[in-house]
Amino acid sequence: MIIYQPQTNSTDRVIWHGGESTQLYYEQQVDGWDGNPDWIDRNVQTLGGGIPTSMSEMHTHMQEFYNYCQVCEFEQRMAMAD
Repeated sequence: MIIYQPQTNSTDRVIWHGGESTQLYYEQQVDGWDGNPDWIDRNVQTLGGGIPTSMSEMHTHMQEFYNYCQVCEFEQRMAMAD
């Protein structure tokens, strides 16, 4: 499992589960039913060319997906405010 989380205590992240998985998951941390933090999937993206061959390439994919999801979340909040 590889996690991209730009800030240490961030409540959102991108995760790749490893192995043969070709999907990245954007997750947000919420309070679980028992009061403990829990991560929920908010978006998923399939890696277009398959699994990257280097860590720097994977990092780039994860960072771009994270930034895309951040923009989507912002636009959704703005639309709700109108």
